[in-house]
Order: sequence, then C-alpha cells, then structure tokens
Amino acid sequence: MCEFPFIKGDANNMRQKINCITVDHKEVDLWFSSAVYLDALIVILVLSGDGTVYINYRPHPVNTHTLLLLTSSHLFHFVECSADFKCKCLFVSRTFMDEMDSTDMIYKRVRYGVRLYHAPVIRLNRSHAGLLVKRISQINKTIDRTDHFYYKEMVLNTLFTFYLDLSDIIERDKALVSHPGGNLTRYESIIKALIELLSVNYRKEHKVAFYASQLHLSAHYLTQIVKRITGQSVSDFIFDMLYSEARMLLIHSRLSVQEIAAALNFSDQSSFGKFFKRKSGLSPADFRKAQ
Repeated sequence: MCEFPFIKGDANNMRQKINCITVDHKEVDLWFSSAVYLDALIVILVLSGDGTVYINYRPHPVNTHTLLLLTSSHLFHFVECSADFKCKCLFVSRTFMDEMDSTDMIYKRVRYGVRLYHAPVIRLNRSHAGLLVKRISQINKTIDRTDHFYYKEMVLNTLFTFYLDLSDIIERDKALVSHPGGNLTRYESIIKALIELLSVNYRKEHKVAFYASQLHLSAHYLTQIVKRITGQSVSDFIFDMLYSEARMLLIHSRLSVQEIAAALNFSDQSSFGKFFKRKSGLSPADFRKAQ
C-alpha cells in the first residue's frame, strides 16, 4: 500500500515516501474537503486564488503565497476555495524523514516545534514563494530520475536544499511564525500529545478512554479540554482520522471492503459500512465505484 494518496498507480516506489503534486480547486474538493490525516510532513504553497483551511478544526484564511507547514500533529481540510485556487504540495513520509535525521540540523531546524505547531500558516512574499516553488519543482524532477547511480542521495540533497531555504526564510523573519505567549499552554500541549498518540493508535484504538488513560486524564476532562480548544470532541478526531484512512484505502488500494474494515479494527464489515456511510453519505462500495 502507498503511504500517500494522489499517486494513481505510479510505479516509482520513491513516490510512496515523498511526492509532489499541483492541485486545482476541483482536486482540493475531491481530496481535501474532509479532514485529512497523513503521517507525514506536508508543505502546501498556494499559487493562486483564496479559501479557508481548517487546521485542528480552527479556520485560517489562505490566498496566493500562503504556505502551510503541517505534520502528523495536524488534521486539515479546505473549504470555500475560489475557482482559480491552485496549490503546490510536498508530502514527505515519516519513514523518509527518519532517513534525513542523520544529517542532524537540516530537518531538525524545521521540525515544527512550538512556533510552527502554533502557527502553521505563513504569509510569504513573492520572492520567497517563487524560490520555494522552484525547490519543490526540483524535488519533483529528481524523483523521476530513477536511472541516476546516486538516485536516493540526489533526492535527499534536493530535499535538503528545500529545507535550507525554508529555514533561511524563517530565521530571517521570525515574525513569520511568531505567536503570542511563546510556549504551548497546558491545554494545547495536551491536544498535541493526543494527536501524536492518535497517529500511532487510531487504527486499533477507537475509544476515548484509551487516550485519556495514556495521558493520565479522565475521559471527561480530556473531552472538555478538546471541546474548549477546538470546538470538536475527541471522537471527532478519532473518526476523522479513520475516515481519512478509509477513503485513501478505498481509492488507492486493492483491499476489499472487508479487509479495510479489519485493518481499521471495526468489529465487522457491517459496522464499518455504517460508519463510512454516516460520514460520506455513500456505502464503501458505492464510494469506490464513484472514484
């Protein structure tokens, strides 16, 4: 199974770890209109148009030259994108990021600590946006150079160059990612820890009580915190991550509906079907046929 959607049968295994795409408003509606969870680093640069992105259920207006820096600590989806909306996306899986860690500072300097968790939406000027578009395009071209003797090293090096330029932009203008109050509040820290737990466990653990116990909180208190900060319930987070994964498996894998239900730890195919229909309005089989 591919780690990413949007590959459409590409035989290049590298694109299962790192992928670049450009999407218009129709594709945004198809792929990103429901809460999306990917266990990856995600860079989205708006090329034209405007709209709204919800990140962990909080709305952020976006327009040309807006940069989104997202990780597995963020759930996101777009709404009300204009007809001319277009964005360039870079997806880097956690497994591929682990391969970068030996280079020490490059990825770690943009590892999305407190500043970028607080403020994953960055407004770039035209020059900086143009530079990052160029770097992402270079990554995309390099991924296709599969006959290069040092193929993996070439892909890594173009990715490093992108992160160096991104780090330079951020370090030169710290106001881009400034946030009042500096550190995460206790409630924000709990939500970040919750999503990190979810990223590892959501396929198997669907109960709020499990996550509350892991965080040494009561289920009621955890629910109150999440509702106060995001306006959503803990179950919303769990079910949106499950739904995001289910959609991707139905679209991009050859697993049967029964196998997907088992992979996501539903008691049976029927309970999975009811869950999916509540979220999408279609049965899993009908949803797959419609793609």
